[in-house]
Amino acid sequence: MLGTSLDSPGGMTSVVRTLRDGGLFDAWCVEYIETYKVRRAITQLRVMSVALWRLVTALAANRVSLVHAHSASRGSFWRKSLLCALARLFGVPYLFHLHSGEFPVFYQEECNPVAKWWVRLTLRKASLVISLTESWRALLCAIEPTIRVVVVGNPVEVPIKLPTMRDPAINVLFLGRLREKKGVFDLVRALPAVLRQCPQLRFVLAGDEGEKEVLSLATALGVESAIHLPGWVDGEPKAALLREADLFVLPSYFEGLPVGLLEAMALGIPIVSCVVGGIPDLIEDGKHGLLVQPGDTTALAAAIVHLARHAPLRQSLRVAAHERVRSTYALPTLIAALGDLYAQLGCPKRAESNFGGDIRR
Repeated sequence: MLGTSLDSPGGMTSVVRTLRDGGLFDAWCVEYIETYKVRRAITQLRVMSVALWRLVTALAANRVSLVHAHSASRGSFWRKSLLCALARLFGVPYLFHLHSGEFPVFYQEECNPVAKWWVRLTLRKASLVISLTESWRALLCAIEPTIRVVVVGNPVEVPIKLPTMRDPAINVLFLGRLREKKGVFDLVRALPAVLRQCPQLRFVLAGDEGEKEVLSLATALGVESAIHLPGWVDGEPKAALLREADLFVLPSYFEGLPVGLLEAMALGIPIVSCVVGGIPDLIEDGKHGLLVQPGDTTALAAAIVHLARHAPLRQSLRVAAHERVRSTYALPTLIAALGDLYAQLGCPKRAESNFGGDIRR
């Protein structure tokens, strides 16, 4: 399996860690190769060199029955596509698992004709391309109509029983990189209108990269006292913030299938998000959460206020959202789905394999 360092922040690594902790690696004898760690050029050159060496030596020793590549856009795609080309060279099948909500934009607007050819070749030669939602299947097939696409959502651990809902709502949580495309600045711009009607609300904006810019904007708008910036959180600190949240807001411009939304839905946290990427496949507006258009700060503020003020609506949304993820995105269901794909492509489970020797059929 190919992907970003599991110590790195981000939704893609969160998905892989969840799969690992849920038993997929043990059941299928997965060897994980990190292809990216930090942005420093020297470190990245070292990480990618090690990844190339590990994959080539494993392929040459006939130890690989399947390559599963987790890819976003841009540099992530170029790194994974190179490694998948090595798998093709050795006659080993590969799964290309796309996580980036920006992939169609990356292909259409940032790739020259040669790069577009390479993108299409990489997808076409994959044994299967994994799409996170049904709507993304159509977008990927528009890029390369001959690809074989299967939909496998992101996994989440779902509690059997929802915690009791608190009323009134006080804590509003945002999880993600503090970037414009994540909508965090739109959220801050919406705060004056929200706080005029719901002055009790407090906003936790948990993420990295744009803390100074967010605080500067909040100060200019006079709402800095209503926000808290804990930085990037993971593990127990992240779980604690989710337990304390009364509302979850993710006003992104681009998304695949956000892990944060799945985690909030699993815990019954009412959601305000945007009609982008795979989110409409996950959330039916008015049933599982409230959706607005990206960049519409007036609608965003109105949705937050509406949810904060109407406890019966919050309760109905949280119950429906919990059932939605429990029935479709629960960790055991998604691990079983990936296991079925591995088996279809000839990958033996651990009990059937001879790891360290020839395990290809």
